[in-house]
Amino acid sequence: MTRTDAQLRAMLGPDATDADDDAIGGWAQGYGIVVPDVARYADVLRPMPDALVLAMRNLATDEGLAIIDAPSALAIALLARTLRPRRVLEVGTGIGSLTLYLARAVPAECLITSVESDPALQERAHAFLERDELHRCAVELRLGDPLRVLREGAGSSDAQVDLLVLSDAAAPRMELYDMLAPRVAQGGLVVIPHALREGRVADPAASWGGDAQVDDQRMLNRLVATDPRFEDVLLLPIGDGVLVACRS
Repeated sequence: MTRTDAQLRAMLGPDATDADDDAIGGWAQGYGIVVPDVARYADVLRPMPDALVLAMRNLATDEGLAIIDAPSALAIALLARTLRPRRVLEVGTGIGSLTLYLARAVPAECLITSVESDPALQERAHAFLERDELHRCAVELRLGDPLRVLREGAGSSDAQVDLLVLSDAAAPRMELYDMLAPRVAQGGLVVIPHALREGRVADPAASWGGDAQVDDQRMLNRLVATDPRFEDVLLLPIGDGVLVACRS
């Protein structure tokens, strides 16, 4: 259940430090899947980001841009590294943060197609990816409304994919899933970040708030979990929640 900052501070007790307050702020803003102590411990174990990743995160912070949290990005990259896909389709490039993680994780012969509707964001993603010397695969950035771009099926996005990532939480992900799930190859993965919507999806009180985002996300999670074409469906409680399903 979602808790207020005051409730979270009360849980920590009178000896809470400024660092605890910072962690509480992060929790309340959407990273409340784990308690602050666990989050800090996990941060210590996580590898330090390089200069390019830091530049992306600094830009997102300075301009208030949506960007995937580091634990989710690393988990998705780990899945991609293990899967070794030949084709990846991402919907929601943003400034290219997750695209970068994916590009570094997949084999050199892989093709990543990433679709973004905002030309300014896509331009920044292109600039960041051009600066990266650590990935060897081909990355195809496509611009336009994802439903239109992918419904037209021009180019590589019409082919089967081994990894489908629905990154943009603001996109019509129910419609995109309906359209793109049949393109996922046998043994391929569907990955959906932001599956917990700042923890609100798991909060029973949100059912009475008329929050369309929460309702839509719950419907999407249920759709994926009950889709007979997919098995081994798992909701990873990291970051803002990552839903993973394997095509039968």
